[in-house]
Amino acid sequence: MFLERIILISSILAVAFATPKISGSIPIWHLPCGELDLRAIPLKSLEEMKTSLESLRLQHQLTMNDYLFRDYEYLYERVRIGVDDHQYIPNWVPGKKDVNLIRKLVDASTPMQSIVNCFPKLHIDLQKFAVAFEELVEDEPNSQIRQALKATQSYLTMMLREVESNIISLPIIRLPTRVERNIMSHTERNPVDETRRLIRDWGVVLKYRDYLHAWRHVFNN
Repeated sequence: MFLERIILISSILAVAFATPKISGSIPIWHLPCGELDLRAIPLKSLEEMKTSLESLRLQHQLTMNDYLFRDYEYLYERVRIGVDDHQYIPNWVPGKKDVNLIRKLVDASTPMQSIVNCFPKLHIDLQKFAVAFEELVEDEPNSQIRQALKATQSYLTMMLREVESNIISLPIIRLPTRVERNIMSHTERNPVDETRRLIRDWGVVLKYRDYLHAWRHVFNN
């Protein structure tokens, strides 16, 4: 009986230890627009589509400007990422491959339809960044860095909201599936030391910077 209790307690502790610190609530990136109104009036004319794209461009500009205002290079200036350190940066967070794919849209001859067709990917990628930034905010002990991360998180949510609104308004594309928190593993959420946590965080921030810059070229083209 005593042995069974020990085994039971050990099992409970193991489950508790494996559970992410952030749980229970609905992720904000699952409902960036609140409750969805799937009866939204679809855009019909080319002019309406241009107006929709312009609103997304403006939101991206606000998101990009806020990111630059936070001066993350200064906040993370003591972090150095070596060749062998990339293993600590989550590989599911959009990176070079995704950036290169987006940059293919940077061409004056690229039809608007091709850009619109990438909105579902943009939606999924932003959700992945939202998962990562939620953990970064949760783990950050420095108040100045945490404040910057929370601001970035807010603008990321606004960008996701704008993308989702556009997708709902466009009958030619569908809203993609939701990204779950469990895409981020227990190991990624719990670095073994402060150095690896900082490498993880700075790596995510750099990926986000490169991703925003890639879309900046598309919207400003």
